[in-house]
Amino acid sequence: MSKSYLGVGELIYNNRLYDKINSFDSDFSFYTELSKEAGGAVLELCCGTGRLTIPIHNAGVDITGLDYTESMLEGAREKSKGLNIPFVQGDIRSFNLNKKFNLIFIPFNSFQHMYTLSDVEQAFECIQKHLAQGGLFAFDIFNPSIDLMVHWKGKRKDVNHCILEDGRSVLIQEIMNYDEQTQCNRTKWLFNIDGVEEIAQLDMRCFYPIEIEAYLKYNGFEIVEKYGDFDKSPFVSKSMKQIFVCRVR
Repeated sequence: MSKSYLGVGELIYNNRLYDKINSFDSDFSFYTELSKEAGGAVLELCCGTGRLTIPIHNAGVDITGLDYTESMLEGAREKSKGLNIPFVQGDIRSFNLNKKFNLIFIPFNSFQHMYTLSDVEQAFECIQKHLAQGGLFAFDIFNPSIDLMVHWKGKRKDVNHCILEDGRSVLIQEIMNYDEQTQCNRTKWLFNIDGVEEIAQLDMRCFYPIEIEAYLKYNGFEIVEKYGDFDKSPFVSKSMKQIFVCRVR
């Protein structure tokens, strides 16, 4: 099994493979609109290979991308050559950019890699220090489905298939096991690359609706909007997502 940082296997952070399996854009319009409305500097945390950072920059926004993993940043810098986008390595619990931002956002469920109360509090404190007066903080996470986690517990299912640039075929399957004590969905991703199987861990902390709202409240944020999808539909019990737009209280 690959070594991991914070419950995420290294293979998941292979930038070329990451781009192959994460080519969706359902969140692009939402975060682009927020970024344009911010009217100033924007910071994307957990920016990955620049899937959102680069097109948002191309839409005329002054945006900086921050990520912990150097492999992701290598991919982002390679794809953005000539665009002069700052891509910075940092931990969302402890980064210091000596700059204020009108909008800070964390897309693609990345906040679910904050596994402990301390992780959450440190990240929120760091974000507040970097927000300009009246600035907004936005992020999206899954709305945990107990039914789905029970149904798929211990079962192997296909989640993706792609062809790499060198022609190799990659089939990705997952096996989920929910850990009640830590509220983590501890998932093994099984990569079958031309018949050779490798395993990577992908732990996702589950934040239940009232719980995450309490985290925000008691760490100094007020919720401006909460949506259940990127089309800004209201959050309801069956929503797949929890999407927040907040400001410092």
